[in-house]
Amino acid sequence: MNNEIPFIWTEIGRKPGKYVLNSIAIHKELFPTNPRFLVISKEFAQKKLNNLCTVIFEEDIKESQNTQIFNQLNKSWNYKHVSYWQNTTKRFFIIENIMKKNNFEKIIHLESDCILLSIEHIKELFNKNDWGLKYTKQDNRSGCASIFLVNSLKSLENFNTFILKNWERQDITDMVLLNNYEKENGASYLSSGSLIDNKIVYDAGTIGRYYLGGEGRNNRLPFSTRGLLPESTEFFDPSPFKVIKTGNKILLANIKNPEIKLELCCLHVHSKRIPRNYRNLIKRLIRESDANRGFFWRLGMPDLTVVAERLVTKTQNGLFFGKKKDIRFR
Repeated sequence: MNNEIPFIWTEIGRKPGKYVLNSIAIHKELFPTNPRFLVISKEFAQKKLNNLCTVIFEEDIKESQNTQIFNQLNKSWNYKHVSYWQNTTKRFFIIENIMKKNNFEKIIHLESDCILLSIEHIKELFNKNDWGLKYTKQDNRSGCASIFLVNSLKSLENFNTFILKNWERQDITDMVLLNNYEKENGASYLSSGSLIDNKIVYDAGTIGRYYLGGEGRNNRLPFSTRGLLPESTEFFDPSPFKVIKTGNKILLANIKNPEIKLELCCLHVHSKRIPRNYRNLIKRLIRESDANRGFFWRLGMPDLTVVAERLVTKTQNGLFFGKKKDIRFR
């Protein structure tokens, strides 16, 4: 029997893009003994996924009472892409169902654009029983489940009950819920945001975005713009650092004071441009962090995949009556 903590990814309601497959492949490369599970909808089944992980179809999962209540709630939104925001919270109920079905007490949930770089600290955490849920702090307003650790099924059930009590508040999202739950002492943050210990840091969305660029789809000109920081407070600022590799560890080294180093335990690749293997990812990360951070560095590289998506979508909408769905190639 495998006693390693399982990884769980959720890609419900959308086709797993190439970056998802590459992300899971990197985790298979780095942590081959940890079981890997991916939840998808049946309509997006792909044979090549079976070589990377155990595929679970959302339609085959027995719904818990919490899940049934969540699905029945009628929530109003002011945001666009409602299905996206709905599913980012629904995933916690999906994870609860999977844990019950497989008798899991402990799991590591990762968003598909988040790469776990080191697992040693997480193993140490799972040897302790004084916590239930841990995840990252993005800023003063938001938590982030790019990495989401569950140390007991009961703690996740309690969080999902908390979601149900607050879900009908207009426009509340998973990130706000995570932040509010931590403030009520229902969970605790990993070393992230403004809560950095003196050894390690988990990326809650600022480090990968700063060095490797943001999502080109979010920009009028489809560039993966680098050097971006949140317009908020209490986030982790990666700008004073560059990335180095020492042995098997990836470190953030302070440029002005190289003696100050933090081990980077995970990387949130906001641009979704994840290569096929770990070596190429780290090579790119080190190169971009060590570059001259001038205008062209900040502008970033054009995202040709997004360019192709926009061209095809525009052509399709021009040829057929009525607005069609946006095309996604990644």
